[in-house]
Amino acid sequence: MDKPLSFDPNTASLIAGALSGVVGLLVFLTIHHFWIRPIWSIAPIGLIIAALGGLAVGWAYNELRSGLPPRPLASLAMVGLIAAILAPAILLSFTHGPLFDLETANIRPGEGGQVALRIGLELILTATVMGALAGWLIGRSPRAALATAVAGFVFAIGPGHNIPMFGATPVAVKQLVILLAVVAVSAITLVEGGALLTRPAP
Repeated sequence: MDKPLSFDPNTASLIAGALSGVVGLLVFLTIHHFWIRPIWSIAPIGLIIAALGGLAVGWAYNELRSGLPPRPLASLAMVGLIAAILAPAILLSFTHGPLFDLETANIRPGEGGQVALRIGLELILTATVMGALAGWLIGRSPRAALATAVAGFVFAIGPGHNIPMFGATPVAVKQLVILLAVVAVSAITLVEGGALLTRPAP
């Protein structure tokens, strides 16, 4: 009988990262289906983007692994890390109203540039900078800072893409609950998946 495959830590982190991205997307789509409305039409392209984004997160996890607590606390630490990276964007989102018309779900005429600027500054920039800072503090290397900056960018355009949009409205709480669920499941998949893939063959 063939022995199960065992990967080196770097490869295992990348594979587990891609898997965590896919699992996170499926969780998001499932919750969205039952709590808001079905949007399964985005699944084909979404799965590709989620897997590619997950590779970046897996790279960051591999660079930070030595600075994280052992399993199972590593999963909780990853949730906290992602929360810290997205925290400035979340706080800034509550300083203004929704960036689109809640009735039509469309950006109001003439406000596209302003919305794009807010997304770029409030979300993408802050998440990338926070990622770089967290990577430097935990990984203590330029490579770790770069990897976590890329992961912060991925978190911003992936699971966190709606953070600035709803502003200080009750709907924002719902999307933050969904975001937390996606982040928690993705973090567990990343950490435990990476551990499983590096387990020595018996």
